[in-house]
Amino acid sequence: MFDSPAFDVAIGLVFLYVVLALVCSTVNEAIATAVGLRARYLETGLLNLLSGAVSETPAGIATTERFYAHPLIQGLTRPRRAPHPAADAATARRGPWSRLRRLLAKPPYPSYVPSRTFVVAISDIANEAKAALEDAEGDEADSARARVKRAKSGFERSLAAIPNAQLSEALLALYRSADGDAERFQHAAEEWFDDAMERVSGWYKRRVHVLLAVIATVVVLVLNADTLAAGRVLWRDDAVRTAVVREASQTARGTLDDVALENAVAKLDLPLGWNLSFGEGSTQLPTKATDWVQKLLGLLLTVGAVQLGAPFWFDLLSKIVRIRGTGAPPPASNAVRRGEGEETRRGPVGEAG
Repeated sequence: MFDSPAFDVAIGLVFLYVVLALVCSTVNEAIATAVGLRARYLETGLLNLLSGAVSETPAGIATTERFYAHPLIQGLTRPRRAPHPAADAATARRGPWSRLRRLLAKPPYPSYVPSRTFVVAISDIANEAKAALEDAEGDEADSARARVKRAKSGFERSLAAIPNAQLSEALLALYRSADGDAERFQHAAEEWFDDAMERVSGWYKRRVHVLLAVIATVVVLVLNADTLAAGRVLWRDDAVRTAVVREASQTARGTLDDVALENAVAKLDLPLGWNLSFGEGSTQLPTKATDWVQKLLGLLLTVGAVQLGAPFWFDLLSKIVRIRGTGAPPPASNAVRRGEGEETRRGPVGEAG
């Protein structure tokens, strides 16, 4: 059963998905790194967090600029150009060409900020705001003075002195929930920041998923990686099937980190690419409407499979190759089978499982 052609075809197709997913993941990561996608989403998340609103506010932009200018954050920032959240926020509201130029210019922002660093920087900004409050003017300063009068302890007054009203009220709420304990406040503020960054991570993952779908579509179309056509070639051609299964088995013996992309593509001995002539070959253009439907379906199947990711397919390939080579290991005399190669002990006879 495990040496049947159908089983080998499955191994070949899974190996195809592993290689294509590696190609798409590599391109995806290269694009995300080149445009600083993580750094951009971090900036957006900080603007949202420090504005205390759905969209950025002038006070939130000013606080974010002060945050990025803090020495602790500057140490995490790519040199040569300082972050400018106000300019970036203004560019984001302009036309598509301005947004495109902003997207293509890699920002200098850090991609990650540790939560403890965030709390220390914000606390330092609060202390500076308290020192500068006496000379400050305007409605924000008057509102801050009113909050300071209601504050009780020294650090609470520092938090109240932050001219950004939404941020000040949020930090004061965290401080009061900690009953004025500095250590508990720091822990609560770190959790607040981490929760916000989890939301930012969700935004980033959704954008990367869309980007991966676009990349997978382009790669599959360029390579003509048709699942149905590849399956037919593997089923009909014993030599191709044997070669692909052999290379897939060798690849599956290592780990995903050991798979070199260039070697994996070279080992993928399948007819890929386009032969711009009409005919019945797997790389030729279809001649009938039903063949075009099959071609589109095969390409769509490959695009959908690639988006599951290389780790998923590599893990599946390792399991299939192991089953093909040795079969599922027999269970121990006192074991309960739960899946391929997975078992748990029953325990002493008569004991409830």
